[in-house]
Amino acid sequence: MAALRFALPDLAADQGTDMRAELRELTRGPVLAALALTVIGSSAMFTVFTYIAPILRVEAHASTAFVTAMLVLYGLGLTVGNWLGGRYADRSVDGTLIAALGALVLLLILFAGAMHWPVPAAVLIFLWGVASFALVPPLQMRVMTEAASAPNLASAMNIGAFNLGNAIGAALGGGVIGAGLGYPAVSLAGAAMASVPALAAEPAKVPPPPIYVPAPPPSPLPPCQPPMKQSSLVSFDARTLITSSGI
Repeated sequence: MAALRFALPDLAADQGTDMRAELRELTRGPVLAALALTVIGSSAMFTVFTYIAPILRVEAHASTAFVTAMLVLYGLGLTVGNWLGGRYADRSVDGTLIAALGALVLLLILFAGAMHWPVPAAVLIFLWGVASFALVPPLQMRVMTEAASAPNLASAMNIGAFNLGNAIGAALGGGVIGAGLGYPAVSLAGAAMASVPALAAEPAKVPPPPIYVPAPPPSPLPPCQPPMKQSSLVSFDARTLITSSGI
């Protein structure tokens, strides 16, 4: 908190903020859909992450030191993913969102089969962390774009949606374990959750390129007329004029 206090600039408070207008903005369908993507995306992450310690201890027979190292490795992946997600979301929000969700589905499916071996599990845990937090910037930008007239409340609601997804994911993973389906099924349940927004998040429609109609060719210029030859009748002098007039 102290670092934020000294790092962030002093900004004037918004004047004339209409809380009722912002609440009405949050009831719009596109805003609710964007918040729902945040809920489902974060639940896919926490379906597995909530139980990562017992997964590694039981399936990989990992020690406490190994579990701690994997948590650190996962955190490094989150940092890298947050940076990559922001970088590519500046280019395409929907493209980054779909790519991260697709990677998350694939990695969790692979983790379901590789969690028994420490080295493959470590590689997948790092990549899983990258994909998990590569989701955060495009999800935030999507919500802020859809609720452009209510930025303050939309940003706060998006954090709440993320935490709601945490609870849903933990409940889903616990339900899978309670049903006796085993820890690999927990990873598959997380992959299934990630596939829902991956299918629902349609890429932005790109307008067709403009059609250029070629201009008609310029009309040919009329042929140049040869210069008129100077007529002998026109080329006369004063003496000819006097003679012809009878003077």
